[in-house]
Amino acid sequence: MHVTLKEGDVFRMREVKAYDIPARGSFELKPGGAHLMFVSIGAPFKEGEKIPVTLRFQRAGELKAEFQVGRLADAGPSHGKH
Repeated sequence: MHVTLKEGDVFRMREVKAYDIPARGSFELKPGGAHLMFVSIGAPFKEGEKIPVTLRFQRAGELKAEFQVGRLADAGPSHGKH
Protein backbone atom coordinates (compact mmCIF):
# COMPACT_ATOMS: atom_id res chain seq x y z
CA MET A 1 0.00 0.00 0.00
CA HIS A 2 1.39 3.37 -0.99
CA VAL A 3 0.54 7.04 -1.23
CA THR A 4 2.04 9.53 -3.65
CA LEU A 5 3.33 12.73 -2.09
CA LYS A 6 4.56 15.87 -3.80
CA GLU A 7 7.80 17.22 -2.36
CA GLY A 8 8.56 20.47 -4.18
CA ASP A 9 8.46 19.59 -7.87
CA VAL A 10 9.07 15.88 -7.27
CA PHE A 11 6.46 13.17 -6.68
CA ARG A 12 7.49 10.32 -4.37
CA MET A 13 5.75 7.15 -3.31
CA ARG A 14 5.70 6.24 0.37
CA GLU A 15 4.65 2.89 1.80
CA VAL A 16 1.86 3.00 4.37
CA LYS A 17 0.89 0.23 6.80
CA ALA A 18 -2.84 0.94 6.62
CA TYR A 19 -5.49 3.25 5.23
CA ASP A 20 -8.03 4.72 7.66
CA ILE A 21 -11.53 4.19 6.25
CA PRO A 22 -14.42 5.47 8.36
CA ALA A 23 -17.26 3.07 9.21
CA ARG A 24 -19.84 3.15 6.41
CA GLY A 25 -17.47 5.51 4.58
CA SER A 26 -15.65 5.16 1.31
CA PHE A 27 -12.06 5.30 0.17
CA GLU A 28 -10.78 5.78 -3.36
CA LEU A 29 -7.64 4.18 -4.74
CA LYS A 30 -6.27 6.12 -7.71
CA PRO A 31 -3.09 6.94 -9.59
CA GLY A 32 -1.30 9.86 -8.00
CA GLY A 33 -2.88 9.16 -4.61
CA ALA A 34 -3.48 6.15 -2.41
CA HIS A 35 -2.87 2.94 -4.31
CA LEU A 36 -1.98 -0.74 -4.05
CA MET A 37 1.31 -1.91 -5.51
CA PHE A 38 1.53 -5.52 -6.61
CA VAL A 39 5.01 -7.01 -6.11
CA SER A 40 6.57 -10.39 -6.83
CA ILE A 41 3.97 -11.28 -9.45
CA GLY A 42 4.68 -14.26 -11.71
CA ALA A 43 4.08 -12.41 -14.99
CA PRO A 44 3.10 -8.87 -16.03
CA PHE A 45 -0.60 -8.11 -15.96
CA LYS A 46 -2.24 -7.77 -19.37
CA GLU A 47 -4.74 -5.10 -20.33
CA GLY A 48 -8.28 -6.41 -19.90
CA GLU A 49 -7.22 -9.14 -17.46
CA LYS A 50 -9.16 -9.46 -14.20
CA ILE A 51 -7.12 -9.86 -11.02
CA PRO A 52 -8.86 -11.45 -7.99
CA VAL A 53 -7.79 -9.95 -4.66
CA THR A 54 -8.72 -10.36 -1.03
CA LEU A 55 -8.78 -7.14 0.99
CA ARG A 56 -8.36 -7.56 4.75
CA PHE A 57 -9.90 -5.03 7.08
CA GLN A 58 -9.03 -4.74 10.76
CA ARG A 59 -12.64 -4.76 11.94
CA ALA A 60 -14.72 -5.75 8.92
CA GLY A 61 -12.80 -8.90 7.99
CA GLU A 62 -12.10 -9.99 4.44
CA LEU A 63 -13.67 -8.76 1.23
CA LYS A 64 -13.07 -10.47 -2.10
CA ALA A 65 -12.78 -8.08 -5.04
CA GLU A 66 -11.69 -8.11 -8.65
CA PHE A 67 -9.57 -5.47 -10.36
CA GLN A 68 -9.57 -5.06 -14.12
CA VAL A 69 -6.24 -4.18 -15.68
CA GLY A 70 -6.36 -1.03 -17.79
CA ARG A 71 -4.03 1.64 -19.04
CA LEU A 72 -2.93 4.35 -16.65
CA ALA A 73 -4.07 6.95 -19.18
CA ASP A 74 -7.62 5.54 -18.86
CA ALA A 75 -7.64 6.13 -15.09
CA GLY A 76 -8.96 9.67 -15.15
CA PRO A 77 -11.56 11.06 -12.74
CA SER A 78 -14.40 8.98 -14.14
CA HIS A 79 -12.39 5.75 -14.48
CA GLY A 80 -10.17 5.67 -11.37
CA LYS A 81 -12.66 4.30 -8.83
CA HIS A 82 -12.24 0.59 -7.98
